[in-house]
Amino acid sequence: MAVLGICVVPGGGAPKLHGVIADGTFEDPIIVDSFEVRTNSHEASEQAVDLARLLLAKLPGLRFSAAAIRIAGTTPVPRRNKAAFSRAHAEGAALYVLREHLKSPVATGDPKALAKSSDVPYPELEATAKGLLKSKADATLAALSQLPKS
Repeated sequence: MAVLGICVVPGGGAPKLHGVIADGTFEDPIIVDSFEVRTNSHEASEQAVDLARLLLAKLPGLRFSAAAIRIAGTTPVPRRNKAAFSRAHAEGAALYVLREHLKSPVATGDPKALAKSSDVPYPELEATAKGLLKSKADATLAALSQLPKS
């Protein structure tokens, strides 16, 4: 059962979306594919729309049967309220696109919530994700959280 993990990364005023497809089991995961899409828009609502459109265009070429989105925590980082605000919009837009594509619920949560839902200790889930694909560790963490345990 391949799982697509998504994470929206704010950066330089224009967020990007990381995607990772993992397969296998949590104990023996395989990274099948990874990608990144970015927007050049500076308006929060347009950033969300751009990322959703880019993700929608990418989905037909990907094979997965479940998805999870690593969402930001509820407390914005000081002086980065706009980044957290646009990130929430982009996460919601990605959630909608994935839900419509899969026709089934998409798991969402911050890293600790995803670890709890997968019944894997957070430090272990985080270390495994970083060990597999450090450059997209948060998206990898989301995908790993939905893999079955052997």
